[in-house]
Amino acid sequence: MVILRNKSAIAIVLFLCGTVAAQTKSFTPVEGANLKAKIENAIIKGKANVPNGRFWVGYQFEVRPGVGVDFEVVDSAGGIYMSMDGTSMIFDPRHETRELGVFLLFDAQRDSAIRAEVYNLRRSREFSNYPVYWAGRVPNEESLNYLKSIVDSPAPEINRLAERAVFAIALHDDARVDSILTEMIRRPIAEPMRSRAIYWLGNTPETQAKNTLFTEIVRNNQESSEARNGAMSALAMSRSAGVLPLLQNLFETMTTRDLKRRALSGIARNDNSDAAATYLIRIAESEKDLELRKSAIANLGKIAGQKSLGALTSTVDSDVEVELQKQAVIAIGRRAKDEAVPILIRTARNHPKMAVRKVAIQVLGQTGDERAVAFFRELLSKD
Repeated sequence: MVILRNKSAIAIVLFLCGTVAAQTKSFTPVEGANLKAKIENAIIKGKANVPNGRFWVGYQFEVRPGVGVDFEVVDSAGGIYMSMDGTSMIFDPRHETRELGVFLLFDAQRDSAIRAEVYNLRRSREFSNYPVYWAGRVPNEESLNYLKSIVDSPAPEINRLAERAVFAIALHDDARVDSILTEMIRRPIAEPMRSRAIYWLGNTPETQAKNTLFTEIVRNNQESSEARNGAMSALAMSRSAGVLPLLQNLFETMTTRDLKRRALSGIARNDNSDAAATYLIRIAESEKDLELRKSAIANLGKIAGQKSLGALTSTVDSDVEVELQKQAVIAIGRRAKDEAVPILIRTARNHPKMAVRKVAIQVLGQTGDERAVAFFRELLSKD
């Protein structure tokens, strides 16, 4: 049992519960022994009430922690500065959305569902003024089985909903999610659903079994480029130090630029930041492909510490390709202001190449730092 001792915490919980209740109060509840029966009863009611129109059928499921879907963050002045529309998720416990529902839009004339969405029940929504028939909160097993039946259906009118069903499956707080997505990938289901299954499997907690599966796909030349790129991106989400040698090997053995870029991105995320920086510096200095050298430099900007910063500064100051110098300036600009601003000002003031100075000035203008403002005043006073 969780005991809330803080009055403000109790107030927040009551408010959120009230928000969900207010949202679902306008829905028409439907009964049934299980989710399948409830949906069937909802369709019967909907077709009877709007025989030539459209209606929604929805239910709530158990959502895994730490993900945010279909939410808004409102600042103190009332302005909305972040909004998610239910087509993607973020991983930030500050903005997690634990009250989500699956909603299917049925067309009575077509006698089938034409759209599927995952919506946050804490947000007010008009549902295009179509009626909503509500099956309530359902157990994960029923929800996962129903969504899986959508993915498995050969019917074209149902199959078009499959990609959204895969997304909804990945959001469930259930140990079976990984095995369901893995089974879809190994079957395999048709593209693009398979690539989406790879992507969403990569967004669930890391396991060795998943890393092995993704590696198999990346190395298989018979796989589609979409599947291989998706599997590499999934591997690149790992921060485990043990995955770093694998990503380095994949960078060196894969032949396409897209795969190599994704490997470099994963290397930059790795918890073994010192080894990751050392490897990216080597690629930035010795790789023959200019675009991959630029990618290595860009990823160095994501690694904290003096080793990566020193390499970026050295690139800016050295007599190398101007495109690499410009990329290093941009990468420096993404670091903490106290690190970046002095280097950017020095570059903007003294660099021998006009193109590099221009990029430094542009990046400085994006920092909003007082030192940058003072530097711009200095430049203007010389005119």
